[in-house]
Amino acid sequence: MNSRTHRRTLLRAGVAALPLAAVAPAAHAAGQSPKLTAAQVASWTDAYLEAWRTKNDTAAVRLFTPDALYEAVPGVAAQTFRGREAIGRYWRDITSGQSEMTGRHGTPVVTGNRAAVELWVTMRAPAINPDGEHWVTLLETNILTFAPDGRCRRNTEYWNMQMGRLTPPQGWGTA
Repeated sequence: MNSRTHRRTLLRAGVAALPLAAVAPAAHAAGQSPKLTAAQVASWTDAYLEAWRTKNDTAAVRLFTPDALYEAVPGVAAQTFRGREAIGRYWRDITSGQSEMTGRHGTPVVTGNRAAVELWVTMRAPAINPDGEHWVTLLETNILTFAPDGRCRRNTEYWNMQMGRLTPPQGWGTA
């Protein structure tokens, strides 16, 4: 079983892998902040996309600290969610009308405990695109702040939505 299959198995069981805690348990146990790496952010983002694809709000909220801030639209109070309960409600609501979601991410850019990662997501969303086959492409960049245990403390999204099913241009997502 490869690490991607193992992570998917954990997510389906409702247990999200927390990359920093798994990679650097000794540093975490000693109270030190492990150095955040692009590989750890990529692992977190894989789990995030898998939770989205499977509409697993339980797995999604486990990726966040109990008091996390999730800004779906920065500066808009109605699109800002604090804490796992609020994030879970948002995830259930936003994913309920979506189907056939596929997502990929670019190479994360990391500095300290913060990271920026691009997402390229396609899905069917009839409420957003009532025409044709309902395809929507979401081009998104997430600015993430991580706690020492590997969970996300803050997620701020910047996105652009395009109607139709678009593919990334050559070179997309490279750091």
